[in-house]
Amino acid sequence: MSGVPDTHRYERKFAIEGAALAEVEHAVRHHPALFFPEYAPRLVNNLYLDTPDLRNYHQNVEGHSQRTKLRVRWYGPLCGSVPQAVLEQKCKWGHLGTKQSARLAPFAFGPQVSAAEVSGWLETNPLPDNLRHELRAMAPTLVNRYGRQYFRSADRQVRLTIDSELTFYRFHRQGNSFRPRVEARGLVVVELKYAEAASENATTVASQLPFRMTRMSKYVFGLDTVGAA
Repeated sequence: MSGVPDTHRYERKFAIEGAALAEVEHAVRHHPALFFPEYAPRLVNNLYLDTPDLRNYHQNVEGHSQRTKLRVRWYGPLCGSVPQAVLEQKCKWGHLGTKQSARLAPFAFGPQVSAAEVSGWLETNPLPDNLRHELRAMAPTLVNRYGRQYFRSADRQVRLTIDSELTFYRFHRQGNSFRPRVEARGLVVVELKYAEAASENATTVASQLPFRMTRMSKYVFGLDTVGAA
């Protein structure tokens, strides 16, 4: 299963604290861009991997214009049998990003799974050479989970997602009880995603949202929150 880079796209984020989810949904549904639900909402799970010195974390914290992030993503229940998971490497240059993905064989995830077991499972997959090379220096560091809603503007140029009920778990190298477990209560994250050709339109869309644009990395926020950084 080869990994093929997706089309480059821009991402803008709004980390909204203290607002009820219903308020954010109302703002999106009544936006002049006429956003409509594109897919059914679903639960998103991410297992992040990083080097022992947390290279990817520090790239983001220090504001490097070029930065990467490696994660395993799946949907639905956090624990138990995971029939469909994807290894994703995200590369960003400022607000511009691209993503390379590779499908993974089914696995079982839950308490007591170790970093060695995760690494062993990943090694059994037929990954692209560049991703396999990256994984040699990586180990799991963080698990996060949230509910995501998907919208698209009426002209189909701008995608918008709403993430809520964000929960973070520290991943220990040995067996895990997924503690500490931290819930980011009162935090909702809105993301705009669009191609370069839609930049002007997306700027207008962003200006019409009643929220302040922010820098927001769920990975950085999660490591800081659970005290793993």
